[in-house]
Amino acid sequence: MLIESVKPLKVKLPTGEVHLTLLAKAYGKVRMVPRTKPDWFQAWRELAALTYGITSDDPRLPSIMNALNECDNAFQRGNWLVFERAAEHVRAAVYRQ
Repeated sequence: MLIESVKPLKVKLPTGEVHLTLLAKAYGKVRMVPRTKPDWFQAWRELAALTYGITSDDPRLPSIMNALNECDNAFQRGNWLVFERAAEHVRAAVYRQ
């Protein structure tokens, strides 16, 4: 039997550890199925969590805001590929020190 999964299967233990034991046991029988429809809500939620706590005196703010504006423009045009690229720019700006 072949099981198709839209999201990776993860088991999070109370200790905070993440295990992929189900996938390890099902080697060759489980595959990732690409989304057929973009999940805009999840993408925006991830960006909100990523940028939470960044203040106006943070030197990364201009880069982050430019990338978020790119995301917003792509969202308004319904262009998921451009949105994903802009979201990568947000991630890069947030993790830049």
